[in-house]
Amino acid sequence: MYTEGLLHEHSRLEDEYFYKKDRELIEKIKESEKQKQELLERTAHYHKCSKCGQHMEEKVFDELAFLACNNCDSVHMSLSTLEKIQGNHKGKVFLSEISEAMQAAKALKESA
Repeated sequence: MYTEGLLHEHSRLEDEYFYKKDRELIEKIKESEKQKQELLERTAHYHKCSKCGQHMEEKVFDELAFLACNNCDSVHMSLSTLEKIQGNHKGKVFLSEISEAMQAAKALKESA
């Protein structure tokens, strides 16, 4: 009789141990799936226009990099690029070049 009690106690402790291990494994799997989902969400928006959702092309002008949308004429750039443009003669030329290129692209699109 005494050994039956010990067997039941041992079985209960074993069940608790495996339950705890299963819960830990489930939590790890959930965390992994959450990280995968976040990565998918980030990559789904990579080089996409925030205005119209179309793909944006990376362009470089005098070492200044930016993204340009051929659909809605939006331009996206990093803060470091914007800081380089501020108060710089090359920056003013850069902005006028972007404006001319976007107007030409828009005219070409409208004529098609």
